[in-house]
Amino acid sequence: MKRLNLSLLLLLFISYCSSYEEMNLEEDKAFRKLKESDTFYQEHFIQNKKEEAVVHWISTGCKPDKSKVLIFIHGSPGSWSNYLRYLKDPELLKIYCMLGVDRPGFGKSSGAIADVNLQAEKILNTMTKLPEIQRGIKSISILGHSYGGPVAARMATLYPEKFQFLFLLAAAMDPEAEEIKWYNKIADTWIVGWILPEEWAYSNSEMLPLKKQLKSLVPEWKTIKAKTIVVQGEEDTLVDPKNPEFVRKYFSTEVKTYLLPKEGHFLPWKNYDLIHKLLIEFSE
Repeated sequence: MKRLNLSLLLLLFISYCSSYEEMNLEEDKAFRKLKESDTFYQEHFIQNKKEEAVVHWISTGCKPDKSKVLIFIHGSPGSWSNYLRYLKDPELLKIYCMLGVDRPGFGKSSGAIADVNLQAEKILNTMTKLPEIQRGIKSISILGHSYGGPVAARMATLYPEKFQFLFLLAAAMDPEAEEIKWYNKIADTWIVGWILPEEWAYSNSEMLPLKKQLKSLVPEWKTIKAKTIVVQGEEDTLVDPKNPEFVRKYFSTEVKTYLLPKEGHFLPWKNYDLIHKLLIEFSE
C-alpha cells in the first residue's frame, strides 16, 4: 500500500511538471517534427577526451552565413527537445544558428553531474568544439530556464567575452530563496529512489546541493558582461519571484527584468510569444 501511495504521488508530481507537450516530448517525435518542418539540423556527440562522458548537442539553421548563435539550456529534468518550438521557428532561424544541449545525465548526454559549476564547464568545453562555434561566430546569446539558468549564467562568467546576451527564465539564482522541497526529501529516500525514473533521480540529486552551490557562486556573477534579460512569473511556486531582485543586486552588467503577473514557472511554453519577441528584440 505504501508503494502504491508513493507511486500515485510520483505520477501526480510528474503530471504537474509535464503540463506542456514540449516538456515531455519523446526525442524520436521531436526529430520527426523537425523533419516535417524542413528545418536544417545536425546532431553532435562531443567529448573532451575519449574516456570522458559524451555531451549531446543539436543545431538548427546553422548555415555558414550565420553570425549569431543562440544556445538553449534546459531545466531539471529535461532535454534539448523542450525547446523544439524555438529551434524550428522560421523567424528565429532567419537570425540565429540555434544550439540545444542535453545537460549531463539527461537525454543522450551521459555522466550526470549534480554541480552547477562543473556542468557549466563541461558544456562550455564541448561547445567550443562544435563546428558551428569554430567558424568564428561574432555574437553568442544563451538562454537558461529554471536550473538551466544558473548553469547558463556560470557559463557566461567563465568566458565573459564570448556571450553578448544572457536570458534567465524563472531561473534559480538566489541561494537564500532556495529551500529543499518536501518532495525532494521524499525522493531522496531509497524506496522512492527505487521507483523514480533515472532522469528524475538525477534531477532530485541536482536540487539537494543547489543552495550551497549558488552561495559559492555569488562573487562570480559580477564578472558577467552579457546584457541580462530576466523573465519571472509572480506566481511561480518552484522558483521564488524575488530572484530578479537578486540578479539586479549582484550582476554588474546591464539587467532588464520582466515580472509577469499571474504567471508561474513554465514560461518558455506558456509565454512563448513574449520570449520569442525578446529573442528577436535583443538579437542586435
